[in-house]
Amino acid sequence: MRHYFSIFFYVKKQQPLKCGKLPIFCRISINKKTCTFSTHLSVEKFRWNNIRRRVKGRDEVARRTNALLDKIYYSLHEDYQTLLRSQMEPSPQELRRMHQGRHNTSEGIVNFFNRHNQDFEKMVGITRQSSTLYKYRYVCNHLQNFIMSHMRATDLPLRKVDREFIYDFHRYLSVEAGCNVNTARTYLTAFKHILMLAVTQGEIPINPFTGYQLHSESSQRCFLMKEELRSMANELPRNEMESIVLEAFLFSCFTGLAYADIKRITYDDVVKIGEQWHIVIRRKKTRTSVDVPLLQLPLRILQKRYSRNNNAPIFPLPTNCWCNKLIKSIASRAGITKRVTFHTARHTFATTVTLAYGVPIEIVSRMLGHTDIKTTQIYAKVLKTTINSEMTRVSDQIDMYFENYV
Repeated sequence: MRHYFSIFFYVKKQQPLKCGKLPIFCRISINKKTCTFSTHLSVEKFRWNNIRRRVKGRDEVARRTNALLDKIYYSLHEDYQTLLRSQMEPSPQELRRMHQGRHNTSEGIVNFFNRHNQDFEKMVGITRQSSTLYKYRYVCNHLQNFIMSHMRATDLPLRKVDREFIYDFHRYLSVEAGCNVNTARTYLTAFKHILMLAVTQGEIPINPFTGYQLHSESSQRCFLMKEELRSMANELPRNEMESIVLEAFLFSCFTGLAYADIKRITYDDVVKIGEQWHIVIRRKKTRTSVDVPLLQLPLRILQKRYSRNNNAPIFPLPTNCWCNKLIKSIASRAGITKRVTFHTARHTFATTVTLAYGVPIEIVSRMLGHTDIKTTQIYAKVLKTTINSEMTRVSDQIDMYFENYV
């Protein structure tokens, strides 16, 4: 039987390394089945020849890189011939295992996960976020602890990760690790992505998550009422850092910008459209465009913090964790008993500042930079509950005023 066999080197243009170079990958194809693996080599974008699939130039770096690619190429051909002589049905996955020296063994899930995290870390700050890396690390740690406590091993072969393993790991996250429903769902979604990557790279034939239902539950959105927001605005900061954090928090309450966006905005992002000043940026999280008209309070904050350097951040904020500690302290002094974080400001903008005053939900969604209006509708549901509680709070006063009316 004749087999179609090819080896194809390519660069990942959308996933550059921190140094700016592009990683070189190899794709093996046998009878329309493929698998890929990293060559652990890299090249500058302008030096890659898409026709020859090699590095341009005759300098030492080009000769050494091309020699290593040739070595991989000829090694794969030799392994392919070995498979044919052994009368085994050749597959790109088996060929890759032979090339990488894993003839009869399967890589462990923890080791595979760690390799993914190492590759992911190289792209943090370029096309990936550090918060996502931390999430993957948390999941990997939970996974390793689960395998050690339940299987008395440091790792488990990928091929042994099945549906029963998913059930047991889900139960471990919910019961032993103490994760709530939504956190467990977030962690399992990340784990599902890792296993899909294993399928793509030919480590396992199918994803054991296929058909597995991950459920979530509605969470209460914490936001400030008008009186609470005024109390925060009237609270005097104790030092310069508290002043910066409080002003940034209030600015977020009246613009809806998240911490990551507040931290990086400059005066170049403040644009005058007609007679109205606007904040016009692209959200860091979703890359969606955001255009928010500025009310008087955030405008006064900008005027107070005015700097001649338009490229410098308006709010030189510390880490999000430290901001939350300072905001919690300020809220406590203001007599607010709610669990207030920096993200509470974004919820406050969606509810107290906009929806409560009849701003159409479509406009609120656009200003928040939501990619799906269903996300914004959560705030509308929360607001109905708030209206009921507010009416209950004032009912005694209203009843007293009309006590003689029958």
